[in-house]
Amino acid sequence: MKLLREKMELKREYAEAYVKWRDTNLIDLDWLMGMGILYGCLTPGFLVAAIAVQRFVFPTVLFALFLGYCILTAALKQKYRELTYFQKFLNIGAGGSFVRLMFLLMALSLLELTEGHSVWDYCLLVGVWLFLNVLNFGIVWWRVQSGYYCTAQEREMERKKKREEQEKGLRKGPGAVVFWIGGLFGILGMIFGKVFLSGLSQAALIKLEICLAIGIGMFLGMPGSNLWKAYYVKKYNIQGKSIPAYMAKPGKKQTVLHSILRTLGILGRIIGILFIICLVVTVVMLFFMRWLPEWLGRM
Repeated sequence: MKLLREKMELKREYAEAYVKWRDTNLIDLDWLMGMGILYGCLTPGFLVAAIAVQRFVFPTVLFALFLGYCILTAALKQKYRELTYFQKFLNIGAGGSFVRLMFLLMALSLLELTEGHSVWDYCLLVGVWLFLNVLNFGIVWWRVQSGYYCTAQEREMERKKKREEQEKGLRKGPGAVVFWIGGLFGILGMIFGKVFLSGLSQAALIKLEICLAIGIGMFLGMPGSNLWKAYYVKKYNIQGKSIPAYMAKPGKKQTVLHSILRTLGILGRIIGILFIICLVVTVVMLFFMRWLPEWLGRM
């Protein structure tokens, strides 16, 4: 009985060390609103392409989830003024997991909007996405069970000291070094794009875009593993401070409907501005490409 109690206490110690590991109060409902703006910049393009090619399944699901996300976020900002310790990690984890889901739907939309793909291609894509998520959550679980985060804090402090020393050394050096390094990477990027991407077929480019969508989604959705923190906080009743749900603004409190309409209005304006910019750029490029051969012929 004593051995079992000690084992449970050790597991709780491991879980608490993980919960406290890199604990942040910077990700709140305002972060969810910011991600909504990102979705608003990306999803309408898929819907427009779906209308053009008459394939609607995944782009429609993607756009519907985007609208539902906006409505849910606006409702949460009206309901909650503070987030408990459990709700904080639940918000971070759910938001990160939703990022991965949205980028998966973008990748599936790319498959649907292009021809020459079978059902097995969709199954393979979803299977790879599931495998990466299981791998991510599994690694975090294994680290918690092995006590990895109990000693990680000390290692992080040592890294932080070394990083501060390196940053001091960098500040003493000339700022031109940073400029030239950035310029070098920019030149290398252009060379890589011209040499490598120009030789790819359309099918290969589509596959590359799908891989990028999955990779970006997994990267931006890294906070999704915080669902483990929410689980351990609930299971072991780990205590922590509540945080403000969002940055409060002075003014009259609005209803949920007003907040939803305001959010959709902001996103609508952003989408409209992006559409106008794309339209202007398209018109300019068409005009430029029309007169460029004649202008070159006079040289």
